[in-house]
Amino acid sequence: MLIICNGVFKSGSSWLHAIVIEVLRMNKVCIHEVPSSYTNNINSPTTIVESKLFDFLENEDYRKRNYITKSHYYQSKTLTRDYDSDIYFLFVERDVRDAIVSHYHHLKKKYFFIKGFNLYYFFIGRLKAFEILTFNQKYIEAFSDKSFFKYSEMKTNFESVVLDISSALGLRPLSEEEISVIKSNTSIKQMRRKLLSGEAKYYSTVDTDRDTLIRKGQLGDWLNYFSDSQKKDIKKIADGKDLFFLKIFYFILFSVRRRVFRIE
Repeated sequence: MLIICNGVFKSGSSWLHAIVIEVLRMNKVCIHEVPSSYTNNINSPTTIVESKLFDFLENEDYRKRNYITKSHYYQSKTLTRDYDSDIYFLFVERDVRDAIVSHYHHLKKKYFFIKGFNLYYFFIGRLKAFEILTFNQKYIEAFSDKSFFKYSEMKTNFESVVLDISSALGLRPLSEEEISVIKSNTSIKQMRRKLLSGEAKYYSTVDTDRDTLIRKGQLGDWLNYFSDSQKKDIKKIADGKDLFFLKIFYFILFSVRRRVFRIE
């Protein structure tokens, strides 16, 4: 089988990916290594980039072997393809406002010129919010409810989410003890430790202090950052109001950049 842990950047796909790996280990499912020809970065958990997914499906025997990739797929041809029963897409949804705060801290760590949140939001954050909302809508339209997991429920009802993940993958229900081990192994502390030790490959494009990018994961942290005007603005974006110029800027700064630099 092929498991694709998908989600918009900074929405919790790394955590979902880590949980799925632990679920597979509990079930003694052997995970095979994806040939390096399907990725643009061998140090990344994105073992299959979107532009090479169809090649992978054509050339590799995923029906007899088990593969997993963490991804941010978004293209319509990828999402609307008719996949067979050995391919599992799993999505994670997060409050767009918390995702924006997480994205802000990611860029602040990666680029020295990113300073205060207000400037970030005006030039980048509101465009990222539009992307997150747009991509999530694409996902919802293309896949069934059982493929989706909410970040908030992963925080507040971990056991139930793990059981739902097991069910979505056609695996046995795990015991309370097994789920407790998975919760411990995918805690913020453990995920930071694995990044420092090299066991995990998340955030491979960041050169230093990658472990700090796994932040506190607090629900509602956006309340500490958003001004009243920003709250109103992101609601307008979510409601699809007055998006003409925002869409133009998004196309120039996000879509064109993604194509030119082959960001996947």
